[in-house]
Amino acid sequence: MLYNLPDAEAIFFDLDDTLYDQLLPFQSALKYAKLQIDPANYEVIYKRVRFYSDLLWKSYTKGELTIEQVRSERLKCALREFEIDLSNEQAIEIQERYQYEQKVIELFPHVKSIIKELQNQDKVVGIITNGPVEHQMSKIIALQLDRIISNELIFISDGIGLTKPDKRVFEYVQKQVKISAGKCLYIGDTWENDIAPPIEAGWKSIWFNYRNRKPQSHHQPSLVIKEYDEIIKKILSR
Repeated sequence: MLYNLPDAEAIFFDLDDTLYDQLLPFQSALKYAKLQIDPANYEVIYKRVRFYSDLLWKSYTKGELTIEQVRSERLKCALREFEIDLSNEQAIEIQERYQYEQKVIELFPHVKSIIKELQNQDKVVGIITNGPVEHQMSKIIALQLDRIISNELIFISDGIGLTKPDKRVFEYVQKQVKISAGKCLYIGDTWENDIAPPIEAGWKSIWFNYRNRKPQSHHQPSLVIKEYDEIIKKILSR
């Protein structure tokens, strides 16, 4: 099934925790806050923050919560499970530090080589990500992805007015690039946002499941990987 990847004409990536390790800046932000947290729990807390982020994002898209409220509440809800009650001020402080740490993020190994090789094969390569445009672009710039991916192929939810897990996000992108759905492929880390929706829209998908999450529905990704070298070995061996 790995050989299906080069058959796609358009390959789009999720951004957060797919092209870079989002746990690292989050972990640094928690350490900065000097909370009493067992280091063994950092990744578990991170996963719960992502869970609440996706849950609260639906209220954000409906205009029921501001982006600032989503960011604070996801932290408060996640840490409450570990018997840590954050004040609003503490949540804001952690979020601000988190955003500061995201200015020094780095791509996962092999990502840049994969993108360039796909482009050399005349594939359309882009990004589809949820979030405010300025915030997501700041991370894209920090990763220097703006130097190798055209701005016209970067689709950010607040910019297009559609948000994952709505499958219309993928239908919209497919129409913009004028490539049939069956020739489009999406690579992402979360099941609800990155696997089920593109499949529902007729796309192929690759689940970058390096955090060992569990499938949440009957959908079948074309491939499940935990390291990008599982892709690059096949692409570069052609």
